[in-house]
Amino acid sequence: MKNKKIGLLLVILVIAVVGIVVYFISRPPPPQELLPQTFAELPGRPKVIAEFNHSATIIKDALSFEGLSLESAKTIYSVTFSPIDPSLIASVNGNGTVKLWNINNTKEPIRILRQPGIFPVISFSPTGKLLTCAGYGTLTIWDVASGTKINSPETSHRQFAFSSDGQKLATIRDGRKGIHEAGVKIWDIRNPKKITEIATINIPHATKGSTCAVDISSDGKWIAAGYSNGTIHVWDLQTQQLVKSIETPLYLMDYLKFSPNNKYMVAGGRDQEGYSNYSVKGYIMWELPSWQRKGEVLRGNVENLVFSPDGKMCVGTNDWYHYGRGVELWSTANGAPISSLPTEATDASFSQDGNLLVTGGKDGIVRVWKLTQSQLDLDKVRNDVVRLIYYLPKDKEPSPNITQKIDETIREVQKHYADEMERHGFGRKTFTFETDENGKAKIYRKKEIPTRAHDLQLNDIWLVFVDHDNDLQSVFIDNLFKRLKSAPAERSYLYFDKTFTFPIRRIGIIKGKIGMYDIKGFTGDGRFAYATKKGFDWRLIVYSLKHKFDVLHRKHHLPKYEPNAVKRVFKGINSIMPWSKSWVKLSKCEAEWLDRSRFFNPNQSFFDKRPEIEMDVLKTDTDSRLFQFTAADEDGIHQLQLFVTEKSEKHYRLHKLQGCQALNGKKKATVEFEIADANIEEGEIRMIDMHGNIASREFRIIEKTSEPDKEP
Repeated sequence: MKNKKIGLLLVILVIAVVGIVVYFISRPPPPQELLPQTFAELPGRPKVIAEFNHSATIIKDALSFEGLSLESAKTIYSVTFSPIDPSLIASVNGNGTVKLWNINNTKEPIRILRQPGIFPVISFSPTGKLLTCAGYGTLTIWDVASGTKINSPETSHRQFAFSSDGQKLATIRDGRKGIHEAGVKIWDIRNPKKITEIATINIPHATKGSTCAVDISSDGKWIAAGYSNGTIHVWDLQTQQLVKSIETPLYLMDYLKFSPNNKYMVAGGRDQEGYSNYSVKGYIMWELPSWQRKGEVLRGNVENLVFSPDGKMCVGTNDWYHYGRGVELWSTANGAPISSLPTEATDASFSQDGNLLVTGGKDGIVRVWKLTQSQLDLDKVRNDVVRLIYYLPKDKEPSPNITQKIDETIREVQKHYADEMERHGFGRKTFTFETDENGKAKIYRKKEIPTRAHDLQLNDIWLVFVDHDNDLQSVFIDNLFKRLKSAPAERSYLYFDKTFTFPIRRIGIIKGKIGMYDIKGFTGDGRFAYATKKGFDWRLIVYSLKHKFDVLHRKHHLPKYEPNAVKRVFKGINSIMPWSKSWVKLSKCEAEWLDRSRFFNPNQSFFDKRPEIEMDVLKTDTDSRLFQFTAADEDGIHQLQLFVTEKSEKHYRLHKLQGCQALNGKKKATVEFEIADANIEEGEIRMIDMHGNIASREFRIIEKTSEPDKEP
């Protein structure tokens, strides 16, 4: 009897406990005090304030040049602002049709001129009185006021440069008599009708390449020439004495320029080892007057680069939008991305005050963009931070105290990462999120799906809090992806977590066993993570952010929403137990990777040294394969990770971490990884350097053949 009473009491006690738990879980939340909620406006992008149709008569123009395709004739190859008249713009297309435009009249050009050379470059003189255009083999100088042709000095290339006082003009000599007959000519153009040759600078005999780029520093001290083999020579402009010779990996140098503030020199072109692939383009920068290499920026195709008048910003033009992010604005101080324009362009030019940017490209349209204050205030730009968006449909009101809830949630996420990093011996290192002037989380309010009108292309993570039910969230996500498919120009910041940029080299079948793809680097991009109203659970956000931090190790699946109320109760009880946090804990490999992540070490330089990754096979048999990877990076290698791709019934491809190895800043190292599963056919080796730059190389395992090794 006594035992029965005890059993009955225990049953009653269990029922009571369960009832209490159910009550506290299912009861409606207590009424909250409504606090004033303020939201920030999403940053705007540069806006088009004027458009000119340069190619309105393109078919007629194209027929005047034998062998010139319609697309080449239509393409705007060069655009420029007048340095003295902010309303005056000049543009030239592929067949040499030059048009002058007034920014206040977009219908008709002021004047139409003709330049006989193809694929030309155009520029006003620093005084604004002359307009010069050079194609391959010809250079023409016009008087801007009258449109009269003044002179045609000798040249063999489309590149030329004015001195800042407008008294000298540098052109590239005709090299058809021999490579060492080519070089640079300097002309006195104080009297444009009777220009005279001041000096000729010949190529040093050790240089094996033709001249293809030239520029004069704004202080008139140096003149630099770039050559097709990647060599750059710098001379004293007054004495023509050689000052510096620099070797680069560039092939067919596209541009060579000094910054207006004389702090930097940049050169750009195609990489000698992979010049057939447009995505290898970028630029290399040197600091002056030390001539020390500041670093490289490799972000897809960079056709040309121009500096802002104050030299604090540079713009890379890109006529292959799918390689990179359109026209991109960078900080010259550290290479950090500032913004981008959703357009393809072959050339760009700043207005003299730096507030306007003109672009021209393959569509034959000249566009004038108004930069926003956030782009011009470079000192206030922060990179590699988490930014928060509160998404709510137009007809909905914000939930009570939602800003406070979001602030508390993101701080809990931040604390978790700090706890995990400390647990693995890396100190309380964590990510940063954007805050307002009061130190609270800065939250942007969005009432519709973000479009390309918003500037979300900094190297940040945009964490979107979707404050409505799951069904509406599905609609939101569906609409988002529909918009992505219908508007490719938006893809770069709405969908992709990372952008692959530069192949180093292409390797074919190694020893008949391994095929390797190109090495890739991650430039970062506007990244989106999502948290629904029922998922403001900090653990879900931890999991979502982990992958946005480029941590690819997937150990667990996200918990699914449970529709059954009873099961949901017990699931809620389970979620508060200690073991429920295991799926968001960091592994040693993950914590070690994050130790050098840009998001855990913000505001690092974006300049990068080009990495290399080689692979060899040490051992292959039926059950086990031993691979050797040799990595090199002048920035120092922090960690190497090997991922393999498995096939499963539910998921056709499943990326799995095979192993990692810390290298503690070594500039070159060789590591070995063993793959025991014979079913694994593909893999990826990932490397992060000491500055948080990431590169990867994919490979596939193929059947051994008796055929000799081949290059693809």
